[in-house]
Amino acid sequence: MSESQIPSSPKHPLSNAAKYSLLFASWVFLSAISFYLGMNLIQTSGTALVLKDSPKTGNANPSVVEASTPSLGTPSEMETKENTESQTTQTVEESAELPNFIPDENVTFRSSAWSTDWTAMKKTVHLYNEIHPFIYTMKGGLSNNGELISSWSSTSKKERVQELRALNPKVKIIPTIFRWENPKEKIQENIGMGGRNDIRDHHIQVIVNEIMTYGYDGIDIDYEGMSCDKKEKFEEFFVLLAREVHKKGKLISVAVHPKTPAEKSKKKELNCRGLSKPIVLDFRENWRGPTTHDYAFLAKHADRVKIMAYELHPRKYHNPGPGPQAPNVWLKEIITYAKKRVPTQKLYMAIPTYGYDWALNCKSSAKAIYHSDAQRIKAGIHKNRQPTDINRILNEENKVASWRNLSKFSDIHKNRAYEDPSLWYTSGGCDRVAFYMNRKAFEEKMTLLRKYDLGGFSFWQLVTDNDPEINVYLSKLVQGQLPAVEKAKEEDEPKEETTLPLSDSKEALKVSDSKSKSKTKKF
Repeated sequence: MSESQIPSSPKHPLSNAAKYSLLFASWVFLSAISFYLGMNLIQTSGTALVLKDSPKTGNANPSVVEASTPSLGTPSEMETKENTESQTTQTVEESAELPNFIPDENVTFRSSAWSTDWTAMKKTVHLYNEIHPFIYTMKGGLSNNGELISSWSSTSKKERVQELRALNPKVKIIPTIFRWENPKEKIQENIGMGGRNDIRDHHIQVIVNEIMTYGYDGIDIDYEGMSCDKKEKFEEFFVLLAREVHKKGKLISVAVHPKTPAEKSKKKELNCRGLSKPIVLDFRENWRGPTTHDYAFLAKHADRVKIMAYELHPRKYHNPGPGPQAPNVWLKEIITYAKKRVPTQKLYMAIPTYGYDWALNCKSSAKAIYHSDAQRIKAGIHKNRQPTDINRILNEENKVASWRNLSKFSDIHKNRAYEDPSLWYTSGGCDRVAFYMNRKAFEEKMTLLRKYDLGGFSFWQLVTDNDPEINVYLSKLVQGQLPAVEKAKEEDEPKEETTLPLSDSKEALKVSDSKSKSKTKKF
């Protein structure tokens, strides 16, 4: 039947009541559609804030180059990037809420953290007295021109400082400038090497301009792995920078390599070319990094001296094999050395939030492990040890004969029971052990540090994936609600060697920006 042959139906006009009902229904329908679209637009915008910085508009300091995408990362973030990247893009960031308490500004033991994780900073800033956004590095590789690179845009720096202060009005925001010396990146002209005091002075001015432009409370200097010939020039640079920072009423913090006392019979001097006097080696860690960080000298000019007390068992090196990153037995020796050279109110111990997962009887690289990784392992068959007495484990296990990656280093673990937890399990036919951080181990480390009346602690690093139970402890810490601890007695430096020399403390965790896709800590 054609369209022209279809009989027409009689038309009945709608009543006024029907018209109003139809109009109302249409209005409700359109309102629902508009609300749905609006909520999706808001959520999409929220997600974008997590994934990338706001568009660059009017960089206030042309000497600071804004990185198009953040180039920072942690061991865990680098290794799990492929598994979590798709999840991250689908996750809508939850809004940070104001805490139900006000942090105590006058606590004697202060909480601080380095972080590359903006979401974690927002959600937990109320648990910290100080935050170090890990966002700056030096422009240039083998040579420097005094300028900086920032992983946050100019707009983001302004907005994020305001947002952190809205969430915790008392927090001190002290961003970090990081550079690790390696074959492709040096710390040269920026500290005046080669007679380039002009570049050094420009570098100082760039730093001060950043502090004042974005309203920071100060700056954190994290120049690591420097060769011994840079010691005096680094000190000259630091004195000049501290003077300018203090003129502005701001704070200056410095991150330093860990050191433990040398045996009295083994103290010696290092004659380093280019220095006016030899370096006194009263510490065991005789490699390029620690030789340039003179605790006593830097403490005279810094407001915070933050010792990077981690990587006792670095994954990059075959020696000393599996073990915890910052056991209390080692922390005590670092404190013993540092307290004689740094006023305690300035002294902070930086501890790790990560650990490593080691192969015991097969060829496999160690990999970083955080809280979620530990939870995944716990979901399978494993033995959970805390405290971890490795010698006892070696005596009890029937597979020890095949654990060549651990048994050959068994002597270094004698007479020690680490507060750090460990998981012993099998994966892919290979026996493995994972050392990690949880609240129980964290509390024991904090109790130790509080016994020595230190200024506080720092985390490397604050990430969303840390054990959430640690936040419960931190909430009590920053409110001054923790019970008092018995103070430690003054200890002399040890007469015998009781710990291992430390390998490059962060080299296993940081490489150059050009290798950020595959790097193993910071840029």
